[in-house]
Amino acid sequence: MSIWRKLETLFRASAHEPVAKLVEANDIRIFEQELRDAEHAISRSKRELACLMAEKNRLKQDNEALRSAISKREQQASQALEKHEESLALELANLIAEDETLLQRQQQQYARLQQQETQLRRQLRDSSRALKHFHSEMRLAKANRHAEQVTRQLRGHARGLHSHMEELNISANRIRARQNEAEEIDAALTELDQEQQNGDLDARLKAAGIDNGTCDGEKVLARIRAARLPSIPTENTPPQ
Repeated sequence: MSIWRKLETLFRASAHEPVAKLVEANDIRIFEQELRDAEHAISRSKRELACLMAEKNRLKQDNEALRSAISKREQQASQALEKHEESLALELANLIAEDETLLQRQQQQYARLQQQETQLRRQLRDSSRALKHFHSEMRLAKANRHAEQVTRQLRGHARGLHSHMEELNISANRIRARQNEAEEIDAALTELDQEQQNGDLDARLKAAGIDNGTCDGEKVLARIRAARLPSIPTENTPPQ
């Protein structure tokens, strides 16, 4: 059973891989959308804060009106007591008690609204500061992504340029080899022409009976023989 469970886990992991790769490939787009969602949430929170502040202001006005009514009825009750109008004074006192109970509840509600406003203001302030930081992170991420793309392009261009340089070097070497070969062939042809011209000249000199200055075996042998013969004294040479 453990084998089948592992296979099932492998299938679920394999199904999760394309999703993970898709998220990784679109991480910046997802981050941008999350920033937009956060901005909308901050806008909604600002509207909620504005409504809360408006409700708090209305409650504050109601509380001021109640205080004013209570103060006025207290004066009326005091005047009724001065005129010995006990029942009227009691009726006014009951109204004052109701208003004071209502004022106490509204003051508690006002305090809760004040606390909620303080918390929401702090959350909005922190969220706005964090949103600015995330926008900076987004700009940095885009700049890094652009730099990566440019780097990959430059690497591709460099590899292509290196390939072009190698091809140019091969072509230049081929051209130089062909030119060197042509120069060597031309030099060999020139040498052959000179040899042929020298051969024709020697033949013409020999036919004319002119020594061309070349040495052969007969000349060398004649020189050796001449060196072996005693020299014949001339008339002016004294006998030895």
